[in-house]
Amino acid sequence: MLPLLSCSSLFVKSSGRNPKPDGPATSYEYQLSGTMRYPYTYYVVNRDSTGMVRIAWLTGHEPDVRVIRGPEDFFRHLDELVAQYNLHKLKNRYLPRADVRDGKMWHAYIRFANNGISTGGDNAWPPQALRDGIDAINQYIQSLIDASSEEDVLEVYEYD
Repeated sequence: MLPLLSCSSLFVKSSGRNPKPDGPATSYEYQLSGTMRYPYTYYVVNRDSTGMVRIAWLTGHEPDVRVIRGPEDFFRHLDELVAQYNLHKLKNRYLPRADVRDGKMWHAYIRFANNGISTGGDNAWPPQALRDGIDAINQYIQSLIDASSEEDVLEVYEYD
């Protein structure tokens, strides 16, 4: 029962604030890491110099980051999820109240035309409603990746 309780707000302290989004989203980054060299999950979505949406990802402690073309309406959909889940209410940092020496660290950055949302945690997460928003974004990205094939990969590069 203790692992379930450790995610409760009683056991998490948070700090910092984020502004309401100002302008449309322009990029998204998420990383979930442990004590391994490469992250469990890593997503970066942005536009290249030609305006093409690029989705870069790494999963399962692999060293290779793959890149595919994303849909043109990706950032419109991201804006909708940010609004739906009120993600500007995320705090900048989430930490456990107890001393934890091992576990998972995560961060997410959502950049907008004039500001951004920055959040992350070390063995601690935001309240479930806000975590659901981050999960919804990541599930959307993963669905685009899952719908792609090796032929869709534009580039592969090493994480380091």
